[in-house]
Amino acid sequence: MRRALWVELRRGTAPVAALAMFGAGVWVLAVHPDDWGGRWVGLADYLRVPLMVLCPLMVCAGAWQAGRERRRDIGELIAATPRPGWHSLVAAWLAVTLAGIAGLMVAYAGAAVLVARVATYDGGAWWQRASVGVLALAAASAGGVLVGRRVRLRVAAPIAGLATYVGLTILTYWNAPAARLSPADTVGSVYSLVPGWVTGLQATWLVALTVLLLAVAVRRWRVALLAGAVAIAAAVPINTAPSWYRAPADPAAVELVCTSSGPEVCLTRVNAFLLDEVAAVAQPILARLDGIPGAPRRAVDEAVRPPGDSVPEDADTVWLPLDFQATAFGDLANVDYLRWAFGQRAGGECAYSLHGEEFDQRIHQVDGIATDWLLGGSVLGAAGASAGLRELPPSAQRAWYADYLDAVGRCDLPALVRLAEQP
Repeated sequence: MRRALWVELRRGTAPVAALAMFGAGVWVLAVHPDDWGGRWVGLADYLRVPLMVLCPLMVCAGAWQAGRERRRDIGELIAATPRPGWHSLVAAWLAVTLAGIAGLMVAYAGAAVLVARVATYDGGAWWQRASVGVLALAAASAGGVLVGRRVRLRVAAPIAGLATYVGLTILTYWNAPAARLSPADTVGSVYSLVPGWVTGLQATWLVALTVLLLAVAVRRWRVALLAGAVAIAAAVPINTAPSWYRAPADPAAVELVCTSSGPEVCLTRVNAFLLDEVAAVAQPILARLDGIPGAPRRAVDEAVRPPGDSVPEDADTVWLPLDFQATAFGDLANVDYLRWAFGQRAGGECAYSLHGEEFDQRIHQVDGIATDWLLGGSVLGAAGASAGLRELPPSAQRAWYADYLDAVGRCDLPALVRLAEQP
């Protein structure tokens, strides 16, 4: 069987599968580097996200490989050899699976090099989460082998791939327990500690499914029944257990790492590789607010924000949204988006409930002035709004902003209107 596997790896569909999976891997990684940049857990989970595309490719490769004997009309010749018939099919499946996974891993290895340069957290059992994605690819190629062996159509491979894509899409976005059986179904966030039983059951489900598909393809019914029983035993608790989307936070991942000098900026350990760049954006703004009554004193990663927290309850903190904020090289992706977190703290919500004759544009105007002043006159849509305010002495500017925060805190609409007219 070893010799047959070597031949399949060199001359069969395997080389094409490797190239296709490598190209697909590079493409999916390049599309959303903000999902995985700088984070091991993010990279592992991102192997699961594009399975809606990668699994259909593996199904196509497996189906094309398994249908080769019929296309070349050599089925009777192979059946006449003394080797058991399932040997050749399993060798073909194994070759396609190994080649496809190897091609994808080459692409992901490049991403892993980029992550390793900057990552500040390597826990979270990320390799276990990634292994489920690898097993899903093996199951997909086994499904393709079954189709190629049993369906007598030359177009069976592309049809099976398209059907797999549609099926995985429905399962992934279907809000039902059965959706958890989808290998493309992500199982948490970079801040969560996914229970070991979750990955264990999913791995068992996928291994049993792979054996079941191959056993049906070679008509090994006893093996198929055993694998089917194991698959059902794993699928039932996956479907009936409480949702793991509410998995508890990983204490080590959300441990705060703070700046040692200047205004306090704290990020979770999983995002700490961005601390220097985030501090360079946040600290000048915090320094501008220093000493102003009611102004925030520190900036903290939004990942640790208490559920239901509101601005009045924690007025001294600005919560920084850092999801999707890393590039492939571990740099800060969007400085303006981060700055806008401070702008949202400046913007009042008093006018949102006003309608008709109650609406006063000056309340929105004063929000624009405050935000523009806080961010140094560079607010998109409000640039220059604070020009008059910035012509005042620094002490007067700070006094105006303190009065603004006080008026916003009390939702004093007449006071906000007066402040809009002052600069």
